[in-house]
Amino acid sequence: MKLVSLAVAAALGGASFASISAPITPETERFPERIVKFQQLGELEQAKQRLARHGITEKNRPFLFRSLEETLNRKANQPAMAGIMSTSQSTDCQTGKLCSFFKHMGLRSMTRKDGQEYLVLTAVNSEFSTTYYTYIDLTLMNEKGEELVMPSFNEFFGQGTPDEPQKRVSVASVGRMEDVLPKLINSERIFADAYVTVSYEGADGQTVTEIRTSVIEYSPETLLADLGVYKTNGAMAQMATLNNAEAGLATTLPDGYARTTTSILENEITHPVDVKERNEADPSLNRIKVCLNRKYDDCDYEAMYAHGTPNDQLKLLIPFSGFREVMGEVTKIYTPEWNQVAVTYDPNTGAGTKSLIKDAQGQPVTDKPDGLHYGSEIYIQTREGGGASRIGDDYKASDAINLFSDYITLQKGVKNVGGIDYPYTRMSWNIPRNMGVFGDAMLYGRYKDAHWIMNLAVEVEQQRGPRVMTRHFTYVIGSSDMPESNWKDIKHPPMQVVYSCLAKGSLITLANGKHLPIEQLSVGDTVLGASQFAPDQHIPLEIEDISVGVELIPMVKLTTASGKTLLLTESHPVVTVSGLSAWANKVKAGDQIRTQSGIEMITAIEEVKYNDNVYNLKLKRTDSDGTHVTGETFTMFANGLQVGDLAMQGDNEFSDSEITTQDVLNNLPEAWHQDYLNSLKD
Repeated sequence: MKLVSLAVAAALGGASFASISAPITPETERFPERIVKFQQLGELEQAKQRLARHGITEKNRPFLFRSLEETLNRKANQPAMAGIMSTSQSTDCQTGKLCSFFKHMGLRSMTRKDGQEYLVLTAVNSEFSTTYYTYIDLTLMNEKGEELVMPSFNEFFGQGTPDEPQKRVSVASVGRMEDVLPKLINSERIFADAYVTVSYEGADGQTVTEIRTSVIEYSPETLLADLGVYKTNGAMAQMATLNNAEAGLATTLPDGYARTTTSILENEITHPVDVKERNEADPSLNRIKVCLNRKYDDCDYEAMYAHGTPNDQLKLLIPFSGFREVMGEVTKIYTPEWNQVAVTYDPNTGAGTKSLIKDAQGQPVTDKPDGLHYGSEIYIQTREGGGASRIGDDYKASDAINLFSDYITLQKGVKNVGGIDYPYTRMSWNIPRNMGVFGDAMLYGRYKDAHWIMNLAVEVEQQRGPRVMTRHFTYVIGSSDMPESNWKDIKHPPMQVVYSCLAKGSLITLANGKHLPIEQLSVGDTVLGASQFAPDQHIPLEIEDISVGVELIPMVKLTTASGKTLLLTESHPVVTVSGLSAWANKVKAGDQIRTQSGIEMITAIEEVKYNDNVYNLKLKRTDSDGTHVTGETFTMFANGLQVGDLAMQGDNEFSDSEITTQDVLNNLPEAWHQDYLNSLKD
């Protein structure tokens, strides 16, 4: 399988806007003058100016600048490093160790909890390997060089700890909608301007510092349509202004423009979605739960394989269906290999017909438009936290065609808004689960934000006054990566790929003191256990539900000083001497854990390959027990060891331990310590 390190559009919410890129020629188009002047600078001067915009200088980040200069000097003397510093995005690994690119995530309308509406531009940088330092900044400007949102940046040192890696760094630039809309309307062209710096350990042990710059153009027409802004006559504009005021929308639009309460264009994702545990009060808490080894009521998508299926044959299978409307007429779709799929439309019905463009020898014509960086693909983040696998990876039928573009259908139409016709195209897709293959299931792990991203790379013809403009767009739809504390109405939640279970044959202690293998228990049976809040007070608990499935990754075998052993999944909670739970793979030899008979020491830990069924129990207090504690979960005894039930597993599925200053310093070379400590003072 080919994994790609992906800096992708992982944070699109209710409206997913489109970026466009077209060849820029001096005769027809130009970047804002400030961008042109910046790109004419040398790489070191670019870095100094860009970092200085946010207060990062040689004085407070001495080693960063020293590393940058040293890398540039080595680059000048070593042809093999020629691709290290790049102002363009590429899918090629230049270093052999770190393969990463940078991409804008798109624009969206967001509303704070105080009701204030904003336009948010977001981007992500994602790496395979852990890094010493990552800096990312972002702003939005028009052809005059005027900034439409507040420029912002983010920097990250150390990429977490070995147990808690963070290989994705995001940034968001925000502008108040009432300030941004008039500027958008009066802009001929819109550009997102971004810059990223990454430092990591090179193959020779020296620090390598890369820089990347990126400028992407956005279509003002598409942005305004997604924001519900449209041209209209005076009477309709007056009525719309009154309606907008009642709805609390921006009312400072220029004459001849009005705004609806919703986007002119429609979008819908029907799969994947969170259907089982949706939190309507706070959508930011929603997660699409993908269960790889079990069938249980809280799974949005579950995968059950025949008994004895080898681990290396288990795949992550997820259906994708929905549609996205775009302004103008889609005339081509680009595949991941940059083959061109032409689209023609029935003049009577508007239905689109696709055909692969071939040369005289019958071979597909390959053409990568300037500025497009991915073809039409769907990605899901892997357990490494940096790379991603794309749809079609490792499909069992090697000769099967499984491209996202194969499933896209198109329908052309016209929307009349405010008395003006807006031509549009609806792109729809319906990928059944057996074809939504995203590589080996063992690649995926317990990450709160296993993101999914869809790229629609197309050629579009748009009417701009009397002219018909042909542009290349990448429409991006995906899961959210924004800070959730201040925002609401995030539509597309990220995925959680989960495991949780005990091995077949694990002996569970019943309330009457007897023992039964976990696979022989039934709903309604009573076992011996405890509340998480009183782990040493053993009480009878009723089995409310049972989870069963297959395990995809090696299990953990724990052995105590008295010879007790238990085989369980790596993130199954084990109750420690303190009464708190810990993942099985976080328990170390010498740790004290709770058992049915008291406290015991762990003397051995093994990783065991396992190909049989696994089970877990969801417990509740018996009807005769009138105690009720909000948020209570329970433990039970498996082979005499005190372990969590399914509800506790859910609470502990994802590790959230806070990274301290000392953790960062411990995982940074000493040369970086002063830079990091200086960053805490800024």
